[in-house]
Amino acid sequence: MQLLNRPQLLFLDEPTSGLDSVTALDLLRTFHSLAHGRSSEKVVTIVCSIHQPQSKIFYLFDSLILLKQGNIVYQGPRQQAMDVYRMAGFPCPLYSNPADHLLDVITPARTIDDQSASSEKQTDADKLILAVQAPVEIDLNMGAHKRIAQMADLPKNPLWITQFFILLRRNFQEQIRSSKIIVTSVIQTIIIAILIGCVFLQIGNGQSSILRRSPVIFFCAINQGIFGALMVINSFPVERALSLRERASGTYYASAYFTAKILADTLVQAPVPVLFSCIVYFLVGFQLVASKFFIFTVIIILCSFAATSLALMISALCKTTDMSVTVLPMALEVTRLFGGFFLAPARLPKYFSWLDALSYIKYVYVALSLNELEDLKLTCTANELAAGKCITEGEVTIRDLGLDYISIGGCIGVLFAFIIGWRVIAFFGIRYLKH
Repeated sequence: MQLLNRPQLLFLDEPTSGLDSVTALDLLRTFHSLAHGRSSEKVVTIVCSIHQPQSKIFYLFDSLILLKQGNIVYQGPRQQAMDVYRMAGFPCPLYSNPADHLLDVITPARTIDDQSASSEKQTDADKLILAVQAPVEIDLNMGAHKRIAQMADLPKNPLWITQFFILLRRNFQEQIRSSKIIVTSVIQTIIIAILIGCVFLQIGNGQSSILRRSPVIFFCAINQGIFGALMVINSFPVERALSLRERASGTYYASAYFTAKILADTLVQAPVPVLFSCIVYFLVGFQLVASKFFIFTVIIILCSFAATSLALMISALCKTTDMSVTVLPMALEVTRLFGGFFLAPARLPKYFSWLDALSYIKYVYVALSLNELEDLKLTCTANELAAGKCITEGEVTIRDLGLDYISIGGCIGVLFAFIIGWRVIAFFGIRYLKH
């Protein structure tokens, strides 16, 4: 990511470690092209350590520093290294890797028997190599004229949209690498949805179905809230150190990083509540009306996004993963307690009204209840009619539960406000909190 902004100086510690020979060669060729850019490009000075390079990689270097026990044995152009060794009496054999030869000469024996015998030889070899080298003159203005000539043509930092798409691709690649977690989440969603559907299988339109609808609706709300929050709670603490370092070097803007992260998570997360809705809605036997199924699905998606937004805010404001994982359950418990199922909002003490207003689950529960109970026609048995305890319309239940103080559109609007507001707070946490 640091190469995105083409820094003037780049330090690399064994960049070829763990790579095969072909990939390592391609990587070093890329570095070589960065260090020898055209006059219209921003040249990058690259300093790197490397372990046992092949000959093709060796010839890509411009200058070498050979170290032995913290002391410099050779420092200078790569082309002169073999001449210095030859003048010191250590010519490179034919068909040998020059890099291996340079290190073999200054490397002491590995066995105990040979170590004492070779110690004096190694000391003499080091002295000879140092003796034949010309004094190293450090030109503090080295490259200055070339850089001054480049100043007028220096490329600007990548556009915000370029940063965004590069970061978006990186986030998608990370999602692919964690595909097992995503698959596990999908499987869990399917299992839970089937269990809910089987427990409340085809509740029907009888009088008893009134009492059974509220629990299943509330459980749908808290279930999707938990799954949405758990998927993203570790997002920012894990990446904070890397993000701060990359942003400090001017690699990208915080807004580009945050937007790409949010979009990637959203696109991966969105199918889960849709799948949940398709299974639960028809197994439970909610009203078979296309518009009501669509509204149910939209509200479940917004529930998942609201929980995700709450978790993102907590993740952005907390310093560590342990802290965010500790705070999230408490926040979710509060939203469930004031979710409108255990106690109607009208019956809450006034000093808890602010917690009631901040419970996104309440608005999900109310919206789902209104969607299901409105225009619902209920049936009665002969005994229920004779007893005069028959409710034939769902609107009566809405009034009895005290859910007629807000509309479905109002609930959706509040959920959008939560989603946007909590994500804005999360962005400011990412942007300004350095921890």
